[in-house]
Formats: sequence, structure tokens, C-alpha cells
Amino acid sequence: MYFLKGLGLGILALLAAVPASAGTTAFVGATVIDGTGATPVRDGVVVVTDGRIVAVGPRSTVAIPADAERVDLAGKTVMPGIVNAHAHVNASPRSAVPARQQLVDQLALYARYGVTTVYSLGDDGAESVALSRETREQSRAGTLDHARLFVSGPVLNATDPADGRKRVTENVARGVDIIKVRLEGPPDAPIRQPPVYGAMIDQTHAEGKRIAIHMFTAAETKGVVDAGVDILAHSIRDRDADAALIAAIKVRGVGYIPTLTRDLSVFVYEGTPDFVADPFFAKEAAYRAPLAALSTPEAQAKMRADPAAQAIKPALAQAERNLKLLSDAGVPIAMGTDSGAGAGRFQGYFEHLEMAMMADAGLTPMQVLVAATGGAAQVMRIDDQLGTLRPGRRADLLVLGASPLDNIRHSKTLEQVWIDGRRVH
Repeated sequence: MYFLKGLGLGILALLAAVPASAGTTAFVGATVIDGTGATPVRDGVVVVTDGRIVAVGPRSTVAIPADAERVDLAGKTVMPGIVNAHAHVNASPRSAVPARQQLVDQLALYARYGVTTVYSLGDDGAESVALSRETREQSRAGTLDHARLFVSGPVLNATDPADGRKRVTENVARGVDIIKVRLEGPPDAPIRQPPVYGAMIDQTHAEGKRIAIHMFTAAETKGVVDAGVDILAHSIRDRDADAALIAAIKVRGVGYIPTLTRDLSVFVYEGTPDFVADPFFAKEAAYRAPLAALSTPEAQAKMRADPAAQAIKPALAQAERNLKLLSDAGVPIAMGTDSGAGAGRFQGYFEHLEMAMMADAGLTPMQVLVAATGGAAQVMRIDDQLGTLRPGRRADLLVLGASPLDNIRHSKTLEQVWIDGRRVH
């Protein structure tokens, strides 16, 4: 779990008065979950000035500027905006909607579900890279009205080490935030060979970037961890991670993104999933057309007959087991879903479903919340700006009607979404 050692209420609560500002808002009276794993603050206050948090703590210790706009949240819970460390935001060339608008619409959809930061790990074109830069500028200006976006550009493949280095350099030149590689193809595929992916990892670091790798097996994971990967973009799904592998992941500080809902989506539409009846899902009009396509008898029969769909069921069970093993060992966990990467991976809702599945796998609600906020931000190295409700961070926060610490599914009692101190939903 992402603990900030030595962080107590004396640090969280700024005892001195906060300077008055025309851009100051005080959120008053809620239970505040700050995203670090620290004990929640009861009857808390979060003071925001010009889009940044300037004070957090109990009402008894935080001085609220006289001219601050007060938001009364008595009986509510406040938590950081959700950070999705592995998602996809893409524009379809078959759509009549302009590509940029498609991307903005998807980021707005994420925001409606409280996902305020999205890492799109692959299949992103020039529009996505440009939009990523644009959201950074909007964030600085405090005018962002949808989830902020970080991108990897296309998922990279390579034929040999020199080709791998070249592809990394070309992608960095596009202005991406992170590099993404997928280990795929037959066992003798070049991208699966340590000299190839090792060269790509080395070149990524030489370019001053970090790299996430799509893997499946424990053997693949060992190879990329030994080569210096920064982030494991999926779960280990073939066997239990042994003590040596877990120790290697931990000592190298490698982040682990389970993406349990990714595997669920491969087989769950062989029938009608329970979540279809969830009002939190059903309220979203954008889900209706893709769900209808997945729900035809023909589509369901095809999924039931698909060997790959059936094979992923035990793989998901293994993923859940390994999540618990790695979390218990202290490996940094970041919530991610792979949402947006294919039909039925519903952007926005799947992040809440992922958190529920993580809890069902054995993580505590607090561990899940940290993985979806401060922990994800730490894994992605944006925790100096995002992911927690601490002074100096961007004021991305959610207002819930019930505490997710009592039941992680209470994340769906979402009532308000604030990004950079502005209410967007």
C-alpha cells in the first residue's frame, strides 16, 4: 500500500490561515479519504485555491478564508479523482464525428464516472498526442472539463534490437508520455526475445521516458523485470508468482496493473452480465449501442464457442490470486482496466467494476482506493501533482453519498466530480 511515512493529521491540517483568494473554495463537513492510505479525516475540510489544494484536515484545525465559497458536504465522503493507469482512448475512422471530438467525448465519459486522469496505453494517433498536450495546458489554466489524458502513442513492435531502439526514438519524438510494448506472436517472435525488448527498455530510459509492457506469463514477466521494465501492464495469468519473482518486482519498484476487467470482458458477454441491470451502468446512453451488439443471440453463442474466451476464465482466476499475492508482498499496485480497447470494455463504468473485483480478490477497500488514486499516481510518477488530496496537488476530487471504505461498491454513489477545483459533473 502507498503509505506516506510519518504523515499525520498535524501535517495534513494546515494550522495557519489560508490566504484569501477570489478562486478559493472550501469543501466542508465530509469524511475525507486522501488517497495515501492514511486514516480518513472526519468532519473534514478541503480548501482549494486556483485549482490546487492548499489545506486538508479536520474542521477544528483548518482556517477557512472568510470569502471562500463553501460547499457543505456534511454526511458525504470526499476522495481523490480516480486515476486509470491503463485505458485506451481512440478515434474510429468509421465515425462521422471528427476524431478530436470522439476523444473529448470519451474523456468526458470517463469524467462522468469520476475517472479524472487516464493513461491511454496504445493505439493513439496524432490527435491523441495533441489532445494530451492540450489537456496539460487546460489543466494549468484551470479550465479542464473532462478527464486529463496521458498517451503512449502506438503499441510498439520490433524486428531486432536496432529496429526496437529506432521505434522508441520515433515515438518519443511524437511527444508521448510513456512507451508501451506488447509481447505477442509465436514463441520465436522477435519482440519476445530479451535482446529486442531489452534494447527497447534501454532506449526508453535513455530518452528519459518510462515503459509499460503487456505480458501474460510468469516467464515473460521475469524476463521484462530483469531487463528493467517500469510497469507491468497486465496480470500474471498462467501460474502463481513465486517468491523470487515477487521479490524481483518489489526490489526494482515495478508497478503492477491487474486489468481484471480486461479478462472478464473476453467471456462475460456469452450471457447477460449482472452489471447490465446496475442503474449506475444503465444511466449512460453511450453504452447502449455497443451493449446491444454484444447481446444478440448470435454474438453470445459465438463467445460461448470461442476457445480463447473460455480459456481466459481460469486465467482470470489466476490473475485474482496473483493480485492478492503481490499486494500482500508490498508490490506497488495501480488500478487499470484496458477499457476502451475493444467492444464491451466500457469506459467509466469498468473502473468501478475493476475496483469491486479487486476487493473480491482479497484487497481491503482502502487498498483498492489507494490503488485507484495515490497508488496509481505513484506508479505512473505523477503523484507530485495528482492522485491524493494533499496541499499542492491538483484539486481533483469526488463527492460520494456513502463511504467506499464500508463497501467498495459505494464508489457508485458518486454525486459530484471536480477537476482542477471546478465542478464538471
